[in-house]
Amino acid sequence: MSPGPTVSEKPPPHGGTPGPLGLVMGGGGARAAYQVGVLRALARRHPNLEIPVLTGVSAGAINAVHLAAHPGNFQEAVEDLARLWGSLTVEKVFRVDPRSLSWHALRALLQLGSGGLIGGAGIRSLVDTSPLRAFLQEALGVGDGPIPGIQEKIDAGRLRALGISTSSYSTGRSVTWIAGSPGVVEEWERPLRRSRRAEITVEHVMASAALPLFFEAVEIEGEWYGDGGIRLASPLSPVIHLGAHRILAISTRFERTAEEAARPDWNGYPPPAHIMGQLTNAIFLDLLDQDAWRTETVNHLLRKLPPGERGDFKVLELLTLRPSRDLGRLAGDFEIRLPGLFRFLLRGLGTGELKSPDILSLLLFEHGYLTRLMEVGERDGEARMGELTAIIDPEGARPPPSQEEPPPDALQRARQRRLRRRAGESGVAAGNESVDISVGSQETPERASPPGESPPD
Repeated sequence: MSPGPTVSEKPPPHGGTPGPLGLVMGGGGARAAYQVGVLRALARRHPNLEIPVLTGVSAGAINAVHLAAHPGNFQEAVEDLARLWGSLTVEKVFRVDPRSLSWHALRALLQLGSGGLIGGAGIRSLVDTSPLRAFLQEALGVGDGPIPGIQEKIDAGRLRALGISTSSYSTGRSVTWIAGSPGVVEEWERPLRRSRRAEITVEHVMASAALPLFFEAVEIEGEWYGDGGIRLASPLSPVIHLGAHRILAISTRFERTAEEAARPDWNGYPPPAHIMGQLTNAIFLDLLDQDAWRTETVNHLLRKLPPGERGDFKVLELLTLRPSRDLGRLAGDFEIRLPGLFRFLLRGLGTGELKSPDILSLLLFEHGYLTRLMEVGERDGEARMGELTAIIDPEGARPPPSQEEPPPDALQRARQRRLRRRAGESGVAAGNESVDISVGSQETPERASPPGESPPD
């Protein structure tokens, strides 16, 4: 993997201009409601915040596109987004009526049992997601054409770029569809990933959110695309390519303690739901955290070098925010509210036997669960508000200049102590690895990349 840009030297001198802010919203199906909760907390404190670079993958693409297209200020956009998530039901995402579910299940069994001779055309998905397309078209005020509002905000200078990542089943590459002014935002291409300039439509969002096997792939310009998390090995790469110098990444993955991680999730032979949960975690949830850890390690190493010896590498200002609660475990409390036949089919996979049914949490588009996730996100956002403010407003988090300014390393250490103190005042336990502050750097990363692992690109 070729080394890529990683941003922003040390914090700029007092009075300097910080680089563009970027927001990264990863996948996780229904878990993306957690991101909305974090944004609500942020919007209450900073209602007129402008985020020039927005990127989304999987269900995070829904959030990114909504923010990019909304004509109002940040708080108005986020509140409208929260209302949309609050109105979502399973029936508005995919068909769960007995006839549709039975037909999809029977068709799959017939094709498998007959070697493809019976059952019509090949299996495309386990559920019909046409309701989600209709929901998004109504919410975004669009039919088959470009989503209104995005280009208008780019032309007005309120948005630098939007990136929606998908996975091409035709070529096996990660493709990020980008909207931005030519000359300001340039395309990129690597062996396994590339960007393509486009007028973003609902089809791009549907493709990015198309959970493999469960949701049908989407055809765009003659190729078939699915969930963007499948092939996106470096989730931070698009936001960096699009010019962000400060990055807020909202993960939907709960980071367990060492004791929790060592405790078996299941005794005996794992049911299919547990195996599927492990696979979906690896595809949709783990990569963002791994990319953040690699970036922190690269940041630490780069700061050991004089600026003139860093080549094309830069230092990222990065804040990764993770849930304080296990969102998969919370899903088990709401399974009973799912439509009967759909719940029956999921339990056939073993979801009812698991303490933390992660696969269920991806598909649980149920009002009570989504509301609960937004509440958890709001609380986490409030608890981390000092860090959030530091990444979006580094000037406000920096002490006033003195006649004798301390050396850069001392500035970084002082800033780190201040951020940790704010985190402590917000009730965040000291030493908690979920306090993932790269604003001003971590002097000693708590985690390092595996030997031989390449930096993110």
